[in-house]
Amino acid sequence: MRRFSLLFLVGVIFLTACDNAQKPSDDNFRKAINQYLEKHGKACTWIGRPFPIDVSESEQKLQSGTGVQIAVLEAAGLVGSSDTIAPTPGIFGPGAPRRVKRYQPTEVGKKYLQQASGIFGQTAGFCYGDRMVDSIVKWTEPINTGASSQSEVSYTYKIANLAPWAERPDIQREFGDIRTTVNGISKSNEVAGLQLTNQGWEVPSQ
Repeated sequence: MRRFSLLFLVGVIFLTACDNAQKPSDDNFRKAINQYLEKHGKACTWIGRPFPIDVSESEQKLQSGTGVQIAVLEAAGLVGSSDTIAPTPGIFGPGAPRRVKRYQPTEVGKKYLQQASGIFGQTAGFCYGDRMVDSIVKWTEPINTGASSQSEVSYTYKIANLAPWAERPDIQREFGDIRTTVNGISKSNEVAGLQLTNQGWEVPSQ
């Protein structure tokens, strides 16, 4: 009899936990969004080219663009440079050789390096933190769509594990996206569409 009572109690606790996980609440929505951000919440800035990155003498003289940005990344210790000769890139193949400054990630930079496929091929960037939910602002009452319920949740985020180099004034000056993200923490609302599953609420994979 005692064993039966214990099993009954365990079953009640399990069902209660499952029921609580499926309720619309700030805590459940926070948990669901954070689980999504663990996989998709990296805060990164993109250069637009893959490494190695060659910067010509003419690009080095410009006051903006890749030449200035990559030089700032070198000052922050993320990339290193060397002088070399490389063919001029062209639509119909490589052109005449030219003097360039060639940049590669340093050992420090490799810790933050991210590579991704872009519209024009591979591109490289550096990730400087992880987005996490700071507060749940509001959410809509769940509505049934087919076999599941959905809710739209507005939230603010914070950056965890912020890289020290992302706080440098020169980095924020040349990388406006970093400046906007770091200075705009918890000041603008993000919106996530959540869906109810057997395990609780989750952000559907894109």
